[in-house]
Amino acid sequence: MPTAERSLKLASFIQACVARVLAAGELESCMRRARALGELLWKNNLGQYALVELEQTLLQRYQHLFTAPAQTDIKATYLHVLSQAYTASGHTRVVEHLIASQALQDSAVLVTEKAPPATWEKLSTPGHPCICLPRYSDRQEKIQALLNHFAQYKILVLHIHPYDIDAVIAAGLSRQLCGTRIYMYNHADHVFSYGHGMADVVLELSYFGWELSKLRGTHEKCVFAGIPLKLPDATADRQENATGHIASAGSAYKYKPGGDYSFPDFAVQLQARTGRKLMLIGPNLKTNWWWWKPARQMGKQAIFHKRMAYQDYLACMRDASVYVDSFPLTGGTAFPEMAVKGLPCFGILTGAHGYSPADQLKSASQQALLDDMGYYLQQQQRPAMDQTGILQGIRQVHGIEQVAQRISRAETANAQEKQPPWSNPAPINCDFYEKIWYTRKLFTPPIHNFPDWKLGVLFLKYWIQSRQLARQA
Repeated sequence: MPTAERSLKLASFIQACVARVLAAGELESCMRRARALGELLWKNNLGQYALVELEQTLLQRYQHLFTAPAQTDIKATYLHVLSQAYTASGHTRVVEHLIASQALQDSAVLVTEKAPPATWEKLSTPGHPCICLPRYSDRQEKIQALLNHFAQYKILVLHIHPYDIDAVIAAGLSRQLCGTRIYMYNHADHVFSYGHGMADVVLELSYFGWELSKLRGTHEKCVFAGIPLKLPDATADRQENATGHIASAGSAYKYKPGGDYSFPDFAVQLQARTGRKLMLIGPNLKTNWWWWKPARQMGKQAIFHKRMAYQDYLACMRDASVYVDSFPLTGGTAFPEMAVKGLPCFGILTGAHGYSPADQLKSASQQALLDDMGYYLQQQQRPAMDQTGILQGIRQVHGIEQVAQRISRAETANAQEKQPPWSNPAPINCDFYEKIWYTRKLFTPPIHNFPDWKLGVLFLKYWIQSRQLARQA
């Protein structure tokens, strides 16, 4: 955990930032500053995961500006609220799966900011076309428009960007004025996000988010939902490929070395030890400097693809001998998906795991992973483990209908039913991402919101102080 001095400086920084947000008298500038602060805390993992009191203060301060919508018939039970929709994105794909389920079939979707036309059909349900909020230049008009929509549904399921305070305040108004229930599907379970203060239920995706909720002070609201995946009806009876390449896929930043972990160094060691080619999907050799030296060392034995068409991706996995998950940041859903497809899967229990029963296939350390993969590729067998039970667990946790049912029963489930339904193979380290951020030489600037100069100055001051403390440690 952070040192006492760093904790004090962080608390002082957050207090100053909140004061800066609240110093703005009018709604427009106050919300703009709140969005800028939200993005700073989201992109830079300082150890601040929620601002519950700020959400409540903003709601109380500005509620008089808004009018309760006229009573109308309820259009549907659930309204899934996205900040933005993407043609290929985790948030959007999750919503697509949930609205296609039986348990959540009485659903509609609203996008608060931007949705390409290619996403409209995917996010529409019978009788409920996808609602794309028009662009508003006036913040009050936007929040009132959101409130008018929200009031027509029983339950809001927030799938919002961590900085989307507009949607959060509109949701709070809808609950206060219309009795709407608010569920927050915690996509950003490892970083800061607005919404925890307004949510009646926080739908967790992992053991990591489950444990971190205790630090957020929202654990009593939590219900494990999980990540829905479109899985084949049966585990593939896959022909072993003893000479195929080693595959890995994930967003480029997930491979960036941090803390005690370096995937590029591991890749060099693995290739030298096994003599196999590595196929890496996601890293960008032009900009990912942490790959430059390892790529030269491996030469033609490592093949990098910034992106890959889906059919080519499937062919790449079909021809692989094994799959290895990214680290220090987990690659997400690809790991359990490949396991169910019958591809031998490997990874590390970093302390930031806990997203799937597939974690039981992972190793305890970077060296153990190297040894386990080397042994498997040589012997074509793994130490005894209940692989059948693990695969059944993956289906139980990630099946679309199973996830949807957990959401539909979120407020009637008992204490046991609310918990993750598998045994976590290793302890969770809640400050895993903090430690990585505090050891990096650069911070991540905001790109989605117009920055506030005073918040920027406060952040730079804290960043310099944190680096000075790191050198003293």
